[in-house]
Amino acid sequence: MELAQFSQKFFGNEKVIKLKTLPSLGLFYQDDFSMKIRKASIQDIEMYESNFIKDDISMVIAKIKTVVINNITFQKGYNFGDIRSIDIVFIFIEIVRLTIGKKIGFDYIDEDTIESKYIEFSHKNFNYINLSNDTMSMYNNKDKCFEINDYIYSLPTIGVETSLSKFLLKKEINGESHKYSDLFYDFTHFLKDKRNLSYDEVDNLVKIFNEDIEHKEIIKMMEILNVFKDFNKYSLIKDGKEVGVNARIDLENIWK
Repeated sequence: MELAQFSQKFFGNEKVIKLKTLPSLGLFYQDDFSMKIRKASIQDIEMYESNFIKDDISMVIAKIKTVVINNITFQKGYNFGDIRSIDIVFIFIEIVRLTIGKKIGFDYIDEDTIESKYIEFSHKNFNYINLSNDTMSMYNNKDKCFEINDYIYSLPTIGVETSLSKFLLKKEINGESHKYSDLFYDFTHFLKDKRNLSYDEVDNLVKIFNEDIEHKEIIKMMEILNVFKDFNKYSLIKDGKEVGVNARIDLENIWK
């Protein structure tokens, strides 16, 4: 065994992500999909902390994505674009925890006891979505998706969401953002395991789902989205009570 490999194994510089511990529960990843994270470099941390503006959500997410991209590897045939977007922040926090070697969490006030308590952000405390038996009966384990009312539902990949963001940014640069402000973009949940979309593909999908499709079909999709709405929130559980995560983790000083 080479010295570098020995050091990584001995000092725990790498970690395999257990897909079932992710917010997505691993439900939308193929059986041969796997990913491994490693400790972030000093350069990664310096990049993240440089000119950090906590209220600039787009910038914060971009920094988080960069850290994940630089410190994750995949089984052959997969890449960063295959990650379900809901899992990105969770993976980022796992990288931070692996790097600094300590817990990540926050203090909060218990509304019943009015006591200040600490809760760790980890899979042990994460409030995972609770899908009913009826919903799980519609899960296609082979294709890793849900088949409901003639639609195939899955959580969008980070690749698809990035493609949509680039499309909307170009529209904004061209002075057309007002035309795209109130449209239906949740069609990204019905693209199965698509990892990338061209500008023309996004443009076509926007037109199909906002101009061509019948209203009753939009209603069907909205009902499906409602079944899975709890995928979209990050919260923890302590003493049987839900504790919201939103804005409570100090992302600006998370490496300290």
